Amino acid sequence: MPHAHIAVGNVDDAIAHLSKIDRSPLFLLVDLQDSVMTLSDLSRLAEVREPSVQVVALGERNDVGLFRSLLKLGVRDYLVKPLTVELLKRTINVSEGKINQVTLSRAGKTIAFAGTRGGVGVTTIALNLARHLAEDTHRRVAYVDLNLCGGAANSMLGHPKQQRSLRRAAKRQPSRPAICRTHARREEHAPFRAVRRTRLRRRREFEPGALKRVIKPLCDSFHYVIVDVADPGNALAKEALDHASRAYLVADRSVHSTRETIRLLRFIEDRDNNPPTSLVLNNPNAVVAGKIAPDDLVSAVGRSALHEVQFEPKALATAENLGEAPAEKAPNGFNQAIARIVGDLTGQTAVSERSFLRKFKLERK
Repeated sequence: MPHAHIAVGNVDDAIAHLSKIDRSPLFLLVDLQDSVMTLSDLSRLAEVREPSVQVVALGERNDVGLFRSLLKLGVRDYLVKPLTVELLKRTINVSEGKINQVTLSRAGKTIAFAGTRGGVGVTTIALNLARHLAEDTHRRVAYVDLNLCGGAANSMLGHPKQQRSLRRAAKRQPSRPAICRTHARREEHAPFRAVRRTRLRRRREFEPGALKRVIKPLCDSFHYVIVDVADPGNALAKEALDHASRAYLVADRSVHSTRETIRLLRFIEDRDNNPPTSLVLNNPNAVVAGKIAPDDLVSAVGRSALHEVQFEPKALATAENLGEAPAEKAPNGFNQAIARIVGDLTGQTAVSERSFLRKFKLERK
């Protein structure tokens, strides 16, 4: 820490030093060990220091009441001696010139979904996972589709004013897609939000940090922010991966998808954020001869798949056209696979497994 000043003394000496210097320090660490009237001494110190000075108090009393009183006086943190180098490093961020916050506001988690190729089913899995989180686990969920020109999330969610026409079009002429400009549906228990699509002729570049300004306020209001990464190589997708607390990579059983899986896993791991990444194996088409076996794909990639989603021939297509949740109820079907992924994301799977093991041990006793 350059330009540091260290002196032996008490609070009065610190007040005298601050009164005579021309430029206030960035940090001020004060030892309160010999202070008889701690709060009074720090109040006098506050009168001579500038508000920008970040104060850390040192003492020997592990007193919660004293800590709360010090915070009210503007002290950033209170450290109980003996001090260690690691404790000081965790408290003072010299590179950013600030004291690390004692309490952090609880924020939602950003979950990124990326695909290894087009048509692998990223939007289908990510959107239904968001719907399951909102409707079955009662979480507040925001869905962000980074495919600003041709994303399918809006039509898969449906729009209240055009819901009837969409239903009629899908039921009357299932071979002809209904095309419309739409917003995402917002339900009382499933507050999804989306932005109107960008016209193809209005493609624009975004300045660095643009996605962060969108995700941060969403994380303040929602438990989960699901980001559908359209193209992992563009700037917005890179920002999404840099701010994601968890990433899911969706692949299918093809040679091209296997190669892209290896490449994308390395791409995510090389980023500064390096979020925990899980591989989801999807079967968007019927499994026929010539598909890579799951064991061979896992062996080539070097990691096992978190879950494999089986092919669903009818329910997903009907749900997409009608803007509804899939009605499929097979024991090992699509909805059950989504529920298992949600359990992994929320930690409910681990809790249920621990409960089962505890119950099994009690029964054995």
